[in-house]
Amino acid sequence: MKKLIALAIAGAFVAPAYSADVTLSGDIEMQWIAEDGEGLATANNDGDIVVTATEELANGMSVSAKVSVEDVQTAAGAGDVELHLSGAFGKLSLGEVDAAANAVDERDPAGDLFAEAGVGSPAVPGAVAAINTILYTLPSMVDGLTLMGSVGHLAVTDNQNPDDEVQITSYAAQYATGGLSIAIGTIEADSQAYDTNYVGATYTMGGLELSAERSTNDAAVDQDTQTLGVAYDLGDTTVYVQSDETETAAGASTTDSIIGLNHTIGGGLSVRVENLSSDTVNNDATGVSVYYAF
Repeated sequence: MKKLIALAIAGAFVAPAYSADVTLSGDIEMQWIAEDGEGLATANNDGDIVVTATEELANGMSVSAKVSVEDVQTAAGAGDVELHLSGAFGKLSLGEVDAAANAVDERDPAGDLFAEAGVGSPAVPGAVAAINTILYTLPSMVDGLTLMGSVGHLAVTDNQNPDDEVQITSYAAQYATGGLSIAIGTIEADSQAYDTNYVGATYTMGGLELSAERSTNDAAVDQDTQTLGVAYDLGDTTVYVQSDETETAAGASTTDSIIGLNHTIGGGLSVRVENLSSDTVNNDATGVSVYYAF
């Protein structure tokens, strides 16, 4: 049914019709958080609609495109566009895609109820956000080894200031064998005087998954971050523990610990419950989210 609806929408606006396989998908998430000393509040209601088109070309190449529209609470209109080309040369991804180092992270088990997307994940120096990235993945040369590089750019500014045309460069390598996956990466923004370096690992054995990731930089505050996680899959329910630590050169550090579970009710419907314990005063919290993917 989703494919028929997507094809009908595409056919209404595009002529002639090509041989691409078009699908329509999306998700909705509702979140509630209760912090210490405060009542229950809505954290983040999020809805996404994604149209994906894929096609096998006569020359052996594969092409896919994705257009998404996102609505985060009242901030409608956000989204991204992606174009992917793959073949014997490897894979080329264009648009609002991850930098190379960000394509090999996301190893932490917790959700985003407390914006704890694993502090060990690499951040772009200076929090510069590219809106158009070229990501190239080399063809496989060794079983289990993935090599990639990317370059990203900001929106064009017409103010004759070359410092505003920031370029973000990233490289990453990942090796997987059996249940073990190890990755390293680096991100550089030419507007910043420092780089961010990343290393991460995941080991899976049966329903048990262990994960660790760490990011370091040599900025003025010399901030290092790390995330450790343990998750166990019981079937419809996954339970997990996560620890996030942020350290600075001054010797200061903060630690946030999360205990949670994610339960699949059926189909694309699931519920997540998390408890956050933090070194930061008045930052402890409990959160609940309901998620439906279609």
